Amino acid sequence: MLKLDHIGLVAKNIEELANVFRALGLREITESHENPRQKVAASFVNVGGIEDVYVEILEPTRDDSPITKFLEKQGGGLHHLCFEVDDIKKTSRELVEKGFKMIVPPENCEAYDEGLKRGCNGVTKITFFIASDRLIIELIEKG
Repeated sequence: MLKLDHIGLVAKNIEELANVFRALGLREITESHENPRQKVAASFVNVGGIEDVYVEILEPTRDDSPITKFLEKQGGGLHHLCFEVDDIKKTSRELVEKGFKMIVPPENCEAYDEGLKRGCNGVTKITFFIASDRLIIELIEKG
């Protein structure tokens, strides 16, 4: 079962974009947390209320971050859609069989749990795919 977890936006500056959401009246915005594996910092804005759907604001922390070139070419904006899954390995195999190209294999993402201050029994795992021509899909299996 897929459930939309978050929409990823890339920005030059997290706080600048977070202020846009604050001006819109959204107040549930997490502090920025770094994900050293992905070389990004991220902050989450709850836009779904009790449904817990988020906008993730991403900012590169290093020049070799996977989102640096995206930011240079596009100037920021929509980067990916993230869907929560129950079994990341199984769903990943199914997507590959359907022609999706895996660009980041499943890996731990402690920064997600820290950023949302989630108490977990395990570590959250993420993976990334390219679908269609340029749409990036992230899968997340919460710990």
